[in-house]
Amino acid sequence: MSFQIFLWLSSLRNQFIYFAIAISLPSMLLYLIEILTIIRHKEFHNPFYKLVLIRSIPNILYTLDSYYCYRLTILFGNFLYPLYSQLPNWMLRLSYFLTFYTMIADFLVTILLLLNRWTAITMAMNYKKFWRKMLLPSAILVFGLPTLLYAQEFTVNGFLQNDTSDGSFSFYLAQDFNPIYDAFPLTICYCVAFISISVVINIGTLISYRKHAKLTSSIKNNQQLLREKTEYKLLLYAILTFVGHAVMAFEQVLTYLVVNSNNFDFIAAVYTQYPWTMDVGSVVMPSWLLFWASDTFRQKILKDFCPKWLESLTRRKTTVQPLQTTMVVPVKQGNNFSA
Repeated sequence: MSFQIFLWLSSLRNQFIYFAIAISLPSMLLYLIEILTIIRHKEFHNPFYKLVLIRSIPNILYTLDSYYCYRLTILFGNFLYPLYSQLPNWMLRLSYFLTFYTMIADFLVTILLLLNRWTAITMAMNYKKFWRKMLLPSAILVFGLPTLLYAQEFTVNGFLQNDTSDGSFSFYLAQDFNPIYDAFPLTICYCVAFISISVVINIGTLISYRKHAKLTSSIKNNQQLLREKTEYKLLLYAILTFVGHAVMAFEQVLTYLVVNSNNFDFIAAVYTQYPWTMDVGSVVMPSWLLFWASDTFRQKILKDFCPKWLESLTRRKTTVQPLQTTMVVPVKQGNNFSA
């Protein structure tokens, strides 16, 4: 029975690619719009949104690379092979470099975003000062460490291999490729470390948030309530996007395990899930959850990029009621966390 399931999943390779395209293209468009919105409006020039910008770079590079080296070569291999066969060798190596580089960079900045939300709760007034100092080292870490780890892939030859059964083709590196970390499954260990570290940070963040919410000593107006609601949703954004990245990490670990099983139907069944699982973590969840998390951010997007009638309709639905005070669970003075 399991053999039939694996065989059936592997036969749906193209369908999974089409599904991945259907969810990735709208998400990519929204992501690009969000990037432009953050850059254009100074109110979003804070540490949280700058980390979002940093993460958007490996996210988008990964998606473009997956079209370049996998989706287009599978779906349109017969037409594209003459063009790809004329590419310089460094462009074949580039696909492998970007695949691993973007994933590691993405995981690093996701950990930083989780830390950002945790420190927004625990560091009170020192939060923004701390992260203004940390942004440059964070960017160097995110873009520098993966480059050091995987730059060696540019030193070996790449080649294309045709599949005579359907006209598709794949990228391969030369068999003599012997990276410095060959005896150590670096990518897989990093995936496990990423999940472990992120789970610890999430637990710490949730504990800190519960303590934060219990510090009751004041009355808040609607503006304060709306701000805290947004901050809570940004916290959920960071945690839920981690879930998407955990799916990516799990897919990488599972692929590594099944490759060594020599069960080719099982390998094919797992590998067919690669496009959509990676898209969900890299562009779908980060883009749509960010659009959901902040009313102010969403209204700026609608004002800048949507027709006037849609903007006015959305504004009517999200209008804040006249100012009034409400008894709530307030926070300790000076500990109102923010983006």
